[in-house]
Amino acid sequence: MIHFTRKLKEKLETANLDLLWPGFRLTAYAIYSQEYVYLFNHPVCQGEDEPLIFEWDKRFVGNTLILFEDVPTAIVNVEKPDSLEDTYPVLVHELFHGYQTLMNEKRFPDELLGVQYPLLEENIGLRLEERTALRSTLDASSIDEKRAHLKRFITLREKRKELLGESLEYENLIETIEGPAWYVEMKAYASLHQQRDAENCYKEKLLHHEEAGLHLRKSCYSSGLALCLLLDEIFPEWKQKYFYEDCTLYDCLKEKAGLCDEVLNNSEGDMSNEAARIYQLVQESRQKTIQSFSDFDGYQLTIEGPMRAVFFDPMNMVNVDHQLLHQYFVTMQIQEQEYLINQPALTHYTESVLHADKLQLNLNKKPVMNQGIVNIPGIGDFKGDYSEEGKQLKLLLS
Repeated sequence: MIHFTRKLKEKLETANLDLLWPGFRLTAYAIYSQEYVYLFNHPVCQGEDEPLIFEWDKRFVGNTLILFEDVPTAIVNVEKPDSLEDTYPVLVHELFHGYQTLMNEKRFPDELLGVQYPLLEENIGLRLEERTALRSTLDASSIDEKRAHLKRFITLREKRKELLGESLEYENLIETIEGPAWYVEMKAYASLHQQRDAENCYKEKLLHHEEAGLHLRKSCYSSGLALCLLLDEIFPEWKQKYFYEDCTLYDCLKEKAGLCDEVLNNSEGDMSNEAARIYQLVQESRQKTIQSFSDFDGYQLTIEGPMRAVFFDPMNMVNVDHQLLHQYFVTMQIQEQEYLINQPALTHYTESVLHADKLQLNLNKKPVMNQGIVNIPGIGDFKGDYSEEGKQLKLLLS
């Protein structure tokens, strides 16, 4: 692993970051596995070329940006250090989020809007048409053709705005934050491949209909990238102004293209059959995911009492009928303490998705009782009334 992290560091240090994004500078970053963390470019490293190596702890979860010792730090998980081509672009993506933080970016979305985003067949159909129009805009060879496709894209988005209200702003803001991050990721990928191959690889995701339905947040990365590429054509200096604007990428593109007031009376497309299929697919996928969790053959522990989610992965949450499945991890505040649950966890809520009254966990080992304290292996100690009925376990928080 140490050799792999050195190669990553060398690649970052020799890269011309201004070619990825003007003024782009690196924050701290870390590569980690289940065993160790390799930290670079952080004040605690004291300027050393070699990484600071220490044992993994619960602060390092997912590929994301964290505050480590009060410093924005990009983190990427690598269990098998065998592909620089896979890891380098992802690391650049997370480092760009660090740069956004350094530049005091404020346009971050309310992730709860994404978790509670409405599943509507009409919206699915319009969104599929919209993404097709966006891809056609990118591929158009003439100015007139490009403008026609762009006008159709804007018409469709405005129709969805009428349908969804503030939920659409979630998409606009995800595109604004993640689109540029995917843009620099694509350019980092292109530095290891051919530029045209890289663009085609990333643009192709616009037409992945099932992906767009099943993974809302992630699908906004590709539409955000498309907006970035169109701004490159229409308003080349947009990147220099990006951090000094309050508007979303969509609103910026609409303004710079001079299409704020030009919309079509109809969208001319019909994806009703495909929309119905995707709607059914999403419904079944969500139900199947929840059911798969519930069908676990080992011990099933239900914790009842007030609790709150304080750190979660919005890309990997499934929300069905007041049940919220965190598919990989969640940090819960319970009895005034925070617990990292580094495994799937199902919460039940009444109003806010953050505030749960029940938490279900699948366990391979039963909790251990010791002088009124219930220890859940790998999670921590709790106070409450514990009971068992076969493999069904219950903890009522005190």
